[in-house]
Amino acid sequence: MRLKERLKVMKKLVLITVCLVMMAGMVFAQGSAEPAVASVAKYPDGDVSFIVPNGAGGGNDLTTRALIPSLQRSFGVNVIPLNQGESKGAVAAQNVMSAKPDGRTFYFNSQTLILMPYGGMPSIDLNQFQPVAQVVEDTGVIYVKADSPYQTIQQLLAAMKSSTLKMGHNGNGALWHLASLQLAKATGANFRYIAYTSGGTQMLTALAAGEVDLCIVNAAEGRSMVDSGLIKPLASLGETRTDVFTIPTLVEAGVDYIFPVWRGVFTKAGASEEILAEIDKAFKAAAESPEFVEYAKNNGLPIRYRDHKEFSAFIEKEKKVYAELMGSL
Repeated sequence: MRLKERLKVMKKLVLITVCLVMMAGMVFAQGSAEPAVASVAKYPDGDVSFIVPNGAGGGNDLTTRALIPSLQRSFGVNVIPLNQGESKGAVAAQNVMSAKPDGRTFYFNSQTLILMPYGGMPSIDLNQFQPVAQVVEDTGVIYVKADSPYQTIQQLLAAMKSSTLKMGHNGNGALWHLASLQLAKATGANFRYIAYTSGGTQMLTALAAGEVDLCIVNAAEGRSMVDSGLIKPLASLGETRTDVFTIPTLVEAGVDYIFPVWRGVFTKAGASEEILAEIDKAFKAAAESPEFVEYAKNNGLPIRYRDHKEFSAFIEKEKKVYAELMGSL
């Protein structure tokens, strides 16, 4: 074979070898990239925090803890409840606002979140909270001390009109404060308001000690103290009677007033739709789990599930409703 022909053959062999090397490199790169992509897409990639803006034992705390077993099964990681009731829940809200938007910080609350900017917390930016899921919709119950002179709702209503009663609530502009203000408006009562900013458990403890004459908290929070004989429920603020206590609604007692309370989950705004879709699956499963259904039934909490899209649209409407309501007070 002549020299020129041999050189041509060698060039072809070198070219073929280079192409084979490049193709092998591309295959290797694709194969090694797959685990990296999966690692980035894995959610959650660590333990999850579930912040409760109240002390242990309150309605938000109990409902959060009833969701956690199912969430841990869905996520495959620890879901850690964190009670942060300091500064009327402002600490908890600030911690959500400063969290990473990775869907690993959850926050449980009700209308109280929307009311916080009206209650002396202008730094709480509602746009920093991504609605994740509504799980229940309940209402308040009017409680008095077990040995109160007012043993029926009619006796209490009469006392509201004839004297100034001490009403416990959970902080100016907070949920049960708003409920008590609307109760006063509906009945013509003139309450002396006393705040207990750590939440329902603190309010009910003060009621049992005789520090206040009445307070409004939901059925789940009051049940244990009712069972212990420390406090007495007189009426619920729902459209229908609660399954927890044998008491009338306020409407049945002649007062045209109801106060529905939604409770749901939020996370730091900015989480991707892919992550929110995974969160949807987990919370839907949690709301349908046997342990949560049993908890809700035992505590008179009607389960009302909304996914993050439905809950987001609902929250936007609620912001407008409460902006008008607070402006009229």
